[in-house]
Amino acid sequence: MHQDAEPLAPHFRERLLRPSFMTVTVALALLVTPSVGFLSTQLRDPIAERARWAEEADLALRADLLAQGLAPVRGKSPAVARLAELGIEVFAPERVFHLESGRAQLQGAPISDGNRERALATLAPELGRYPAQFFSRARLRRLLLCSSLHEDSEAIPSLPNYRGSLLLDVDADASYLRRLVHHEVFHFADYADDDQLSHDPAWLALNDRDFVYGSGGRFLREPGVGRFTDQIPGFVSRYATAALEEDKAETFAMRMSAPEKFAELIAEDAIVRAKSAALETQIRKLSARIDARFFASVDSR
Repeated sequence: MHQDAEPLAPHFRERLLRPSFMTVTVALALLVTPSVGFLSTQLRDPIAERARWAEEADLALRADLLAQGLAPVRGKSPAVARLAELGIEVFAPERVFHLESGRAQLQGAPISDGNRERALATLAPELGRYPAQFFSRARLRRLLLCSSLHEDSEAIPSLPNYRGSLLLDVDADASYLRRLVHHEVFHFADYADDDQLSHDPAWLALNDRDFVYGSGGRFLREPGVGRFTDQIPGFVSRYATAALEEDKAETFAMRMSAPEKFAELIAEDAIVRAKSAALETQIRKLSARIDARFFASVDSR
């Protein structure tokens, strides 16, 4: 300070040190605005956010399928229209396609219009037995129909849960497709239940205490392993012994596609009977319309 300057009067010093109303207002605004933004971020509906992310991911998948030569099935097919009502879009390849699934490479080939319509005539009525809400909650959005489906170099009949899509090789006969689609539908439902397939202590407890599942479905693909049988106590097929998730899907598929045989089996096999009850409880979680009437209609077919 210059030595000749006079000291400030006390009342003037107070005015300089006391902030103005405008200063306080601006300061509060600077403090509050980030807080409001932070709170709005924290209060954002997590369910709505997950739905938005899922929709964006599905749009990206759809674009990838189109780029790989898979296209939506158009036209006035009653089967395609019925599946659309259920929220399921049908795709078919226009050329040989290649997709990546984990470390595996998927490949499939085009199908004729006749084979496609034949398959749809089998699949649409079976899928039509479920309510649309069930597919929405099971996250099954798309059906990809092809021929010569391979995982790496091995031929496979189907592949579930490929990013919301079910791949099916339609070269099989109608009775096999009918059973296969219920098997794969259950895989979707099973995964949607808790986002995993192979861990279920309550299910394991239903088996004989000394039983141990095999190494997985991909390691048991011999001809005939999926044939229904009453010769393996506690199981509906040899394939059901391959893994916990395959046991569930096989048991469910038999109930849905062969109810008379299934009724005979559970009358004699207490383990399969208990497994059927457990599956019924599990699948009911996905839709209020999967109720006693739904299973009564299944069992009376």
